[in-house]
Amino acid sequence: MLLLAALSACLSAHAHAHSIVRIGTGDWAPYVDQQREDGGALSRLVRHIFKAAGYQVEFVYYPWDRNLLMLEHGSLDAVMPYICSQARQRVSTCSDTLVKGEVVLFQRTDQQLSWTDINDLRAFRIATTLGYSYGPQFDAAVQSGQLQVQQSGKEDTGFRLLELGRVDVHPQDRAVGYAMLQRMFTPEARALITHHPRVLNTEPLHLLFRKGDARADRLREVFNTGLRRLAENGELARLQQALYSGNADQWREAP
Repeated sequence: MLLLAALSACLSAHAHAHSIVRIGTGDWAPYVDQQREDGGALSRLVRHIFKAAGYQVEFVYYPWDRNLLMLEHGSLDAVMPYICSQARQRVSTCSDTLVKGEVVLFQRTDQQLSWTDINDLRAFRIATTLGYSYGPQFDAAVQSGQLQVQQSGKEDTGFRLLELGRVDVHPQDRAVGYAMLQRMFTPEARALITHHPRVLNTEPLHLLFRKGDARADRLREVFNTGLRRLAENGELARLQQALYSGNADQWREAP
């Protein structure tokens, strides 16, 4: 009897562990916000989809580049939210689109910057964040050394440098950028920063699952099935509209 009880407990623990999806992410409000009980808009979305399929999500928060390393080494089932770049597809497979992110160049209001293509950005001092992708053209220009880039591992450094006038622009997702400004600066300081109307890049955001892993492949299928259901009933469109409006809390998943 004791042996059977021990075996039953072991099987139960194994089943419970198997039902947990471990996802690496980082603070990127309003998409992901560690300070909120619900974790932010995309955390709510992902948890809702997996819960409906019988899974429990455990979010862990690390720097963006470390998340990708942990995914490659098998410490995570998935990471989010990421752009599905060619470089990342070497170690991961991508979910269907969660929402579309719109990357713009934030600048000081006392600067009248003008640009039409990537080559024009050579004249600017640019602050970026390690582990970010800002679109294929921008990323290629950075890798080839064409741009004057100051990279940092901290999410808020770019705006700090911009506020101090040490850089000219900071590329950032539009919804994320204004959420950060709201959190970081006083109204007076926020009034000194705006974004250039030209969009640098528009990219869909995804969950990235570990490549070549049978469990990860099953989880991706489960997630995509739930995501498509939300797309069909209009929930994803409502979430996207709430994010672009600057108030992600307008969207709440149905029970």
